[in-house]
Amino acid sequence: MTPEQFDSEFNVPRGTIDSLTGYEALLLDWQTRMNLVGPATLSDVWGRHFADSAQLSRLIPQGRSWLDIGAGGGFPGLVLSAMGWGQFTLVDSIAKKCRFLEAVRDELKLDARIICARVESLPTLGVEVATARAAAPLATLFEWAIRHVRPGGTFVFPKGRRWAEEVEDARKLFNFDLETHPSITDAEARILVATHVGRR
Repeated sequence: MTPEQFDSEFNVPRGTIDSLTGYEALLLDWQTRMNLVGPATLSDVWGRHFADSAQLSRLIPQGRSWLDIGAGGGFPGLVLSAMGWGQFTLVDSIAKKCRFLEAVRDELKLDARIICARVESLPTLGVEVATARAAAPLATLFEWAIRHVRPGGTFVFPKGRRWAEEVEDARKLFNFDLETHPSITDAEARILVATHVGRR
């Protein structure tokens, strides 16, 4: 996917494309010193990472407060922040990844908070939406996120081809309502949108 195709797909302001172009440059630079994303994905940053993150904006209204768990390279949190989609707190336990997230935030002048810690060690954050991309199985994500999400909040997790198996496993430990949405970047993947999450 090209920046022009991304713009056509998501109809973002011109400034967003400029910001994401800067993000891509930082990602490619820092990737030479640490493993932020799979090397095979670097030839299609706009599709595999930016569009894959941006599609969550179609499922959650603008202006919500978000927690991005295991934020790593900043997906989806920093992409959605660059789109002006809400207030974002990104958590990662690896210091060098946090430095990358801070570098992107500062370069793009994003209103995002970066916390370098294990999410399970944090005091309650009280966000409206929790998300994570490739951080852990669904049941583990619920376990980490449930106390940080306000009552009535939403859990939005992109999942790969084993998504149904993860849902089945999570239902052994948690009650939840679930919507599944196709991914625009992977025909076998789904975006899971859960509400009313509670322990069994």
